Parts: sequence; structure tokens; C-alpha cells
Amino acid sequence: MQLGNLSDARKYLKALIADVPYSNKKLASMDMEERYRLILSTIFNAIGCRVEVEKMISTGRIDMVVEVTRYIYVMELKLSNNGGISAAEAQIKAKQYAEPFQADKRKVVALAVELDEQGKGLIDWKEVE
Repeated sequence: MQLGNLSDARKYLKALIADVPYSNKKLASMDMEERYRLILSTIFNAIGCRVEVEKMISTGRIDMVVEVTRYIYVMELKLSNNGGISAAEAQIKAKQYAEPFQADKRKVVALAVELDEQGKGLIDWKEVE
């Protein structure tokens, strides 16, 4: 993430999320999207990123904003049974989630993220132009 290498970041996140036990009682009791937000924000915090979950802006609430030295990642998470990548991409565009960060000198990357609804992990993500 620090270097902007989305392909490697996706591969490592998939592996880390897949390693979280499904039987963890606290996680199992959560809404699935909430579970993923907790896991992802924990991983990003652990590797030194600044993370804001459910960031309120004038047009809605961004699931997650991850900031590093040269990049700001604006992430919309959707379960595969809730439209997945295409629904996340449409929401990012419709609500102009990247707009509040455009004055920042860092590169803004909007990511539509699809997650498995059964807790099996990250399916894929797509950079939204």
C-alpha cells in the first residue's frame, strides 16, 4: 500500500484475511461487512497506515479511508451477495467519495472492494477512475 502496488497488496490482504478463524465468537456475532471492516482496519493500523472507518462526508459515509505517505485509499466494501465490486464502484461514483481528498498532494485511489458473504475473505478489488 505504501508503494501503490495494488496487486501485491491484494494478494497479501487475501492471505491475512483467510487466516482469521471463522469460529472466533466475537467476530462470528458481527454483521459480515462489519467483521471485514474490523479485520481490514486492524491490518492497516498494524502496518502503520492511518485508518478512518465509516468516514462521514457531505454525500454519505465512506467505509474506509487508508492514508499513507504518498497515497490516500478511499475504499467501499460490498459483500458479493450485495452487488460486489459493481455496486461498490457505482456508490463511489454516485456519492463522489474521492472528491473531498482532491486538494491533498497525495494520489487518491478509490477502490471498490468485493468480499465473500460467508466470511471466506477478499474476493477482489477494482480501482475506480
